[in-house]
Amino acid sequence: MNGALKWMLIIVVMGAATLHAEKYAGEIFRMGAGVRNYAMGGTGLTDSDSPALAYWNASLLTKKQNTRVELMHAEELGEFQYDTVSGVVGSKHPFSIVISRIGIDDIPLTRKENPDDTLSANNKPYEYDSVNNADYILYAGFATHVGKIPLGITPKFAYRVLADEGGYGFGADLSTWYEPTGYLTVGAKLRDFFSTQIFWENGTHETVNPGLDLETNLHFNLPWIKCPVSLIGGIETYFEDREESATTSVGFMSLDYHAGMAVQAHEVLALFLGYDVENVTAGVTLSLLPLELHYAFEQNTELEDSHRVSLGLQF
Repeated sequence: MNGALKWMLIIVVMGAATLHAEKYAGEIFRMGAGVRNYAMGGTGLTDSDSPALAYWNASLLTKKQNTRVELMHAEELGEFQYDTVSGVVGSKHPFSIVISRIGIDDIPLTRKENPDDTLSANNKPYEYDSVNNADYILYAGFATHVGKIPLGITPKFAYRVLADEGGYGFGADLSTWYEPTGYLTVGAKLRDFFSTQIFWENGTHETVNPGLDLETNLHFNLPWIKCPVSLIGGIETYFEDREESATTSVGFMSLDYHAGMAVQAHEVLALFLGYDVENVTAGVTLSLLPLELHYAFEQNTELEDSHRVSLGLQF
């Protein structure tokens, strides 16, 4: 077993045994980044071409990198907006940054014309103000080698505004990758390895337990047409007693599954397909370097379908 992965397993088990966390407190850090990764079912731990390595796996910065930037916009469920700037900068000592805004703007606040009377046709509610709910998150990814083991660290910081309440969060992820053969890459990320903390201005304090993400990527060329293909499978592990909301739940531990496929059909066209926690995803990338246009779609059987688009630059 890769030495870094062994220590990740030890840390996450010890953390889960000793910490108590608020369920879903860390959801703002799990929105994903990069449209191609969204199209591949929310996989990315082994995708060294992602512009959002700070989010997915900063240790992949130890591989040869090109400078690239992606600007993403998504509108979901009618009002929900998710905007992200992702980038990998530098070649000799590359680093990665991801900046995200997750929000719902102009939420109306209403009250009755006569607050002491019951609601009726003669005492209708009216809008007297509006508020915004938003989360601003910064991920900064760096990588080095510890002996022969590639190791990435991603400090992350959040500023939260929910109506009139504000809050601050900070934490960090550890990541690594390993290639046992030229056709197989394994990625691992220890989320919130020292338990991410969120502090609200009203005195409330939330803790996010560590969790472990694992992913494998089988990459090869199709015979005859020499078309590059990647087949990816991943597991997210939580220690938050999620029960029915998880794909698989075993006591305090729960698992969610991801799968993706990428096909480089042509030098200017890449196609993607995926499975993201019971939802089917798909997408396409058009590359006219230095410009890249990305589109991703997720079919949601319970809520509205989701669409994400982005513009990328690669140098």
